Amino acid sequence: MEKSYAVHAKEEMEKNLGKTSGLPVWAAALTVISAMQIVSAFSVRALVVIGPELTAAVGVAPQDVGILAGAASVGTMCFLLSGSASISYWGPVRILQIGALTIAAGALAGITASWWLLVVGAFFIGLGFGPSPPAGSEVLSRASPPAHMALIMSIKQSGVTVGGVLAGLLLPAVTIWANWQTAMLVTAILAVISAALAQPWRTRFDASRDTSRSSTECNLLSCANLVAPFVVLKKIPGMLALIVAVFCFASGQACIFAFFITQLTTELGFSLAIAGAAFSAMQVSGTFSRIIMGGIADKFGSARTLLLLAVASAAMMVVLSRIGPGCPSWLVMSIGAVIGLTSISWNGVCLAEVARIAPPGQVANATSGSTFFAFVAFALAPFLFTLGISMSGDYGLCFAAAAGVQLLAVPALWRVIRIRQSQ
Repeated sequence: MEKSYAVHAKEEMEKNLGKTSGLPVWAAALTVISAMQIVSAFSVRALVVIGPELTAAVGVAPQDVGILAGAASVGTMCFLLSGSASISYWGPVRILQIGALTIAAGALAGITASWWLLVVGAFFIGLGFGPSPPAGSEVLSRASPPAHMALIMSIKQSGVTVGGVLAGLLLPAVTIWANWQTAMLVTAILAVISAALAQPWRTRFDASRDTSRSSTECNLLSCANLVAPFVVLKKIPGMLALIVAVFCFASGQACIFAFFITQLTTELGFSLAIAGAAFSAMQVSGTFSRIIMGGIADKFGSARTLLLLAVASAAMMVVLSRIGPGCPSWLVMSIGAVIGLTSISWNGVCLAEVARIAPPGQVANATSGSTFFAFVAFALAPFLFTLGISMSGDYGLCFAAAAGVQLLAVPALWRVIRIRQSQ
């Protein structure tokens, strides 16, 4: 039954696209999903890109930007726990639109310059980001040629880094030209525009949505719905070890995204413009690296590719822990670029692996479950990093500890490789 539903969904998608688009189904799906991914990632990155300005304006310590990053991750986790039923009922594009409007509401809440409203706004921005992984995977898993699944998923995930590039370039400039409230307003406006532009594609990609069970509050919060993503994961051989690796990757990425700019500006004395440019260099290299890693994973295997990335990522976090105030700007830019190659290239490879081995018709649930654990790390790691800074006052020591966590992915990935070889 589940397989026939998935096949039917793909046939409906192709039929609807054929009426109105000259693009192949995978290309049309990738275009729409990636565009929504870029805007949602831009919005989440806004919190850390202008983090020093936000924390200064509301009178909290610079490292408290980690609380905002953690609140956003908690918001995403809340969607991942309960949102799969809404994707099935409303359709992935509609849920992405609702997510964009939720992001806009969160960004507007932050303009008040109240710390607690800023935290609440960060939560809603994360909640609005939540549909991006499962809804995007639901569409692309049906539309993508199986032999190129990792590449297409990685191209979609490169939208996260493109959003980061745009945030790193645009928002510091807006903040310098006007103020941080204007930067948050720009974030809200872009989210609303993305929701409006996605509307023409809604009938094409959501035509096969399952309306047999209404997405009511009771259904969304039912025990069966809340545990559905984890029940699916339990059926997938090797998934537990893969989740451990995902947790380690996400912990390192969360610390880098949340504190890279704050470290450069508050501890090392760089201007916000230079720090933002270094952050953008990280995002640019990460954009191309995600695509490259997707192609490599299609050829040599996802687990092997992730294993190499784990070692390289840990090494670059050690390098980041050793830079000092006298570090030249060009070297900071270079470090940011290499971190983009190593520490933020894993997402698409992991999503493709989950989509490939998930039971038919359960891609959204499997993606929600695996991504939930990534966002546990996204929420927990910045909080622990903030605590470490408060206790030690040393960003370098905290980044070295994050490198140690990253290395724990290595034995987990060896386990994944052995399980796949035995099948």
